[in-house]
Amino acid sequence: MVYYPPEKQFDIDRIVNQKDDGSGLKVIQKKRRKRTLFKKTIIVFIVFVFLFGGYMIYKTNSAFDKITGEQNSIVKSFIKMLPFGDNFFQILPIEEETSVIDKLKNGELDRLNVLILGIRGADDPNGGLLTDTMMVVSIKPKAGKTALISIPRDLYVDIPYHDHKNKINEVYVDGIKDGGWQNGLKYSKKAVSTVTGLDIHYATSVDFKAFKEIIDTLGGIRITLARPFSETNQFEEGVIELPAGSQTIDGDTALLFARARFSTSDFDRAKRQQQLLIAIKEKAFSLGVVSNPVKIISILNSLGNHVRTDAELWEIKELVTVMKKIDTTSVRRKVFDTSKDGLLYASRDKNGSYILLPEGGNFNEIREACEDIFE
Repeated sequence: MVYYPPEKQFDIDRIVNQKDDGSGLKVIQKKRRKRTLFKKTIIVFIVFVFLFGGYMIYKTNSAFDKITGEQNSIVKSFIKMLPFGDNFFQILPIEEETSVIDKLKNGELDRLNVLILGIRGADDPNGGLLTDTMMVVSIKPKAGKTALISIPRDLYVDIPYHDHKNKINEVYVDGIKDGGWQNGLKYSKKAVSTVTGLDIHYATSVDFKAFKEIIDTLGGIRITLARPFSETNQFEEGVIELPAGSQTIDGDTALLFARARFSTSDFDRAKRQQQLLIAIKEKAFSLGVVSNPVKIISILNSLGNHVRTDAELWEIKELVTVMKKIDTTSVRRKVFDTSKDGLLYASRDKNGSYILLPEGGNFNEIREACEDIFE
């Protein structure tokens, strides 16, 4: 048998095939072109995946650095999410407290409470940092139970770490004045915990722009109204009118629906905000939304500048897992108000401003209602 070096083999094959039918050379060349094209396609694909993955990591890290107030928050979170993550931190000369999520996993905590604060936005000159929305999302993961508890913004409370009283929607502002948004969240958690008697494990503030953009990125949300809704006098943006029945609304409409109170009340507004939060959860975890990287990047762009939280990235990942399991058809909902069983009554402070006070002169009944909400 005659041996030919590799560089000569193609020439020999070409000669043999030309002798066969005259078309062998064309067939071989076509196959070589296909192999070359395939290799180039694979290389382009790998480069794309690498660049896109890097871009996703960059966007995630940049966004969560802003959201959590920490530098390179994604690095620690990535390690924590690895199977050996906890052991890794144990070998470092750092004493780290057991996190809320770890307690939840270890069975040391059976109820998780997250405070959501809704603000207009830091660039709004008309009280943009006042918390128009204060809602506790209370979850019992093992029991599969969830409750939404709304705290009215006019509730009169002791301002944490100060010696005066004011409306509870001022607490976040006072915290920011004392030490930035981290203190704003800290003060708000303390005030709401005092009112409800619940341990508030995490807090998040969301402004109007983030609220609108997230809903629009999700492609709108679906709500069902038992009766028509309209607000004709409150907004410079115009009139909001929604018919009874099921319908999909965009971010602008959802925001007006969440803010409207002239034609109804703050208490009714709180109920609508709870309805919207449930609708957002349903859409966010619907098939194809959370797993869509384009939508994730768009949401991160919005979150980075308009959301603040005291949860770390790895904790947020675990919270998302918990949220996925929530059955929104059986959520308990409570709004404290001035109705017969609302546990509040209206009054005036020394300056004549409208305030809300607890029945009985203390928050004992409210705390009991929050503790027993799942009963």
